[in-house]
Amino acid sequence: MEPSADTVEIITCIFLILVSLIGNTLLIYSTRRCSSSRGLQTSFVLIFSLGFDHLIKNLVVNVMKVAYSSGGRLDSAGCKVLRFTEVLTTTLSIWFMLYLALLYCHKLDRITHPLNETGNLNHRKNHLRVTFLLWTAGIIVCIPILAYSKQSESLSVGNDTLVQFTSVLYENCKIDIENVQLDYYYEKIFLICIDLLPLVISVFICFHISFLLLEQKKVTYGDIWIGEDPSEVAILRGAKLGISLVFLITTLWISHFILVCFLKNLEIFYFVPAVLTVLSSGFSAISPYLLMLIHYKVKLEFFSCSKKGKAIPQSSNIIVSPYS
Repeated sequence: MEPSADTVEIITCIFLILVSLIGNTLLIYSTRRCSSSRGLQTSFVLIFSLGFDHLIKNLVVNVMKVAYSSGGRLDSAGCKVLRFTEVLTTTLSIWFMLYLALLYCHKLDRITHPLNETGNLNHRKNHLRVTFLLWTAGIIVCIPILAYSKQSESLSVGNDTLVQFTSVLYENCKIDIENVQLDYYYEKIFLICIDLLPLVISVFICFHISFLLLEQKKVTYGDIWIGEDPSEVAILRGAKLGISLVFLITTLWISHFILVCFLKNLEIFYFVPAVLTVLSSGFSAISPYLLMLIHYKVKLEFFSCSKKGKAIPQSSNIIVSPYS
């Protein structure tokens, strides 16, 4: 006997909520402790923003999915909030990952091709402004979902003998823009482009990071090799993990997009709604555990928290890179 589609989706959502809640809470707490004790760095701001964005996705989108799959009422306001939060958090995740890839590409380029002058330490305020602008821009581009959309009327079309399993977000709680032209250009073109273009750019940046990693490996055996500096090791680790994160979010987004495009042909499978949930929220559940490994200071703070508040001794000889 096949399990109920709603039951599978509820179990999937609850699992993702728990995994994401634990991971992102530890990520935010460790990053906060690390930034308060050693100063706020650019990578900390991005990691904190990603963790907060992931918490919003799971505590709003997946919790609402659980409520609706459990028999909750699907009203227009709730569907608008569900769709708005889903689009906003997905878009911000992609933008922040693009910014993270650019950041580590710049850091890696600086240690591969060192400058004669000292790095500009005032760039952190600019990065804070950019992060704030990304949050603001993400909210602005998603405002039409709240302002101009309405819940679609349910249409029961087809053979009654064919059992169809519908997704909460894309069928039961489907949102349409009232203006036909706005719906086409905004929903079908604009929202896809603001996700797809940054993903494509991120992938090309990752190829450049890979080239810099190969170049850096050769440079370390030359005359300018200066040893195992912890901050540079952290940059190399962050660049490698950044590549993994970019390809992870790109793979999940493309798979999710393809599945949504062919959703009408796949509604006979009970597990499709759960698969959609995994593809849309999987990155927010997996990424915090990888993000904690990007910066060695965040990792040390995490392990110090796990040892009943006993801080792990830090070497006084560690010199933080001006590009961190």
